[in-house]
Amino acid sequence: MTIAIAMNQDCPAGHFMKAEHFALFDDDGQALVQFANPRVTEGCGAKNALIAMLKANQVTRVVTRHIGEHALAGLLDAGLHVYQLTNGRLNPTQWLSPAYWQPLTDASQGRPALQRMKQQKPQKQNAACHSERGKGCGAQGRSLGHQHRGCGKGQGKGGRASGKGCGCHE
Repeated sequence: MTIAIAMNQDCPAGHFMKAEHFALFDDDGQALVQFANPRVTEGCGAKNALIAMLKANQVTRVVTRHIGEHALAGLLDAGLHVYQLTNGRLNPTQWLSPAYWQPLTDASQGRPALQRMKQQKPQKQNAACHSERGKGCGAQGRSLGHQHRGCGKGQGKGGRASGKGCGCHE
């Protein structure tokens, strides 16, 4: 059984697909080989190229700090066991210890794709006050001492008499 760890320099990478390289280890913790992440040369096909490279090197377990849902789905579909490090500040011997791994068994455990996150986020309504900057609480008046409908505090970062603002004006 071979373990692959997504790496940046000499530490586990913060994100699986953005890793500089992958280090392969045997079950005894002995380093076997390193190979560069194919994302640089493969572009859109990087995920498939990476999975093929892992399979060609007989990798059975993948350890990473964070991974996206699409990459996780690809690894799981390829029959690989994927684990997330429970702490980013571990020493090299701990990276290879299952005691510090959390199994990822479903694609939904990965980080959502950026496009999906954009689709799920409710669109923020521009408020009438300071709407040209995309911030505001919806108050209609623009004078410095105007009272906000929602928070009742004076407009502005510091507020007028309250010593606090509503926090919507930066």
